[in-house]
Amino acid sequence: MGFRSLLVLAVSAAIALGIEGCSSTTAPSVDLTGTYGLVSIQFGQGTTALSPPTEEGSFALSTTTYNLSLTGAVPETDTGTYAANGTSWSQISSTTGLQATGTYSLSGTTLTVTTVQQGVTVVAVWQKLS
Repeated sequence: MGFRSLLVLAVSAAIALGIEGCSSTTAPSVDLTGTYGLVSIQFGQGTTALSPPTEEGSFALSTTTYNLSLTGAVPETDTGTYAANGTSWSQISSTTGLQATGTYSLSGTTLTVTTVQQGVTVVAVWQKLS
């Protein structure tokens, strides 16, 4: 193979890698703002999910902040900031300073957020109210 053939091969490979490097498989961000009511929440894999009336809750989202309120078996109040990009979710609590990362999905008006917080997987399912 001559120098010219190697050069063409190298340029082709660079273009292909460049195109691959620029491609994105991340879904576009969606508007999650609103108030959600608790459908269920599970603290840790293999545990029983809590749902109303045992556990009640609301989850309010602006474009960058959240306000969480749970009452019942596991009461909790928390506020902070969040970011949702593609299917990735991250949040930082203004209340505790702790960070949690994970994923989210939105199916119709049902928001599911799965995070790992201090080594515990939390799966919260919410129904949009407004």
